[in-house]
Amino acid sequence: MGLTGQRKQPGRTKRRTEGRRSSALSRGAKERRGIQSADKAAEVLMALVEAGQGAQLRDLAKTINMPPSLVHRYLASLIASGLAIQNKATGLYDLGPNAIRIGASALARVDPLRLASEAMPELVAATGLTALLTVLGDRGPTIIRWERSYVPFFTTLAVGSVLPLTGSASGRAILAFTPARIRDRLIASNAPGHGDDSVNKLAERFARIRKRGYDTTDSTVVPGLAAISAPILDLQNEAIAAVTLVGARTDVGQAGSQAIERLLETTAKVSRACGSRRSSS
Repeated sequence: MGLTGQRKQPGRTKRRTEGRRSSALSRGAKERRGIQSADKAAEVLMALVEAGQGAQLRDLAKTINMPPSLVHRYLASLIASGLAIQNKATGLYDLGPNAIRIGASALARVDPLRLASEAMPELVAATGLTALLTVLGDRGPTIIRWERSYVPFFTTLAVGSVLPLTGSASGRAILAFTPARIRDRLIASNAPGHGDDSVNKLAERFARIRKRGYDTTDSTVVPGLAAISAPILDLQNEAIAAVTLVGARTDVGQAGSQAIERLLETTAKVSRACGSRRSSS
């Protein structure tokens, strides 16, 4: 008799089960909506980054192919979180203080020389050429990393070797992306004796390097060897280092445009990680 009142009622149990299932589905839907909202907000934030300056609402909406009303809603959230700001005078939207803090913190954690060193083995495997990583030292471009290819060649160059400042592809690739006032002082102190004609020719060469993103040399530093060099750039598009492919003149000639393309891809990737926004050539 006492158990009669505790008998389970199938209908009520089924409703409770369906209710729990419905609740779980509802939570899942909310989570998906939350993730989608975060993704959309990130798109708006990246549109602000790519704009490179204050941008109008309609331009941001056009960039990411999103209705202006929806972009406005996400911008309001970004402004509330300090990731975006709106200029009251112009109405333009831009990155906020917290976005700048995030960017500065990320850049502070980047080690460009480590990133370049890690990328060199793949570059060597793809081109069959030896790769050098050089930085500008007190005496000129100094080799700090050497990644040998499977094709042997004889050279006296090694880690620690200093290359000619204006006579090597590595030196010129770095100088081309060095501020003029610093570049001129370096040339005057490390490579004296340049007349007006030589200075003008160097200036023209630096302009070509900046345009195409790399420089070459043929048997200038070491007889029989040729080189292709491209810089690693920072946030201000100034040279941090240079990655140089070296090989016998015939090997570099055979690699040709493929080696240049892979070199530019590698240096552009590392440069972007260092904050550079220069488009690859």
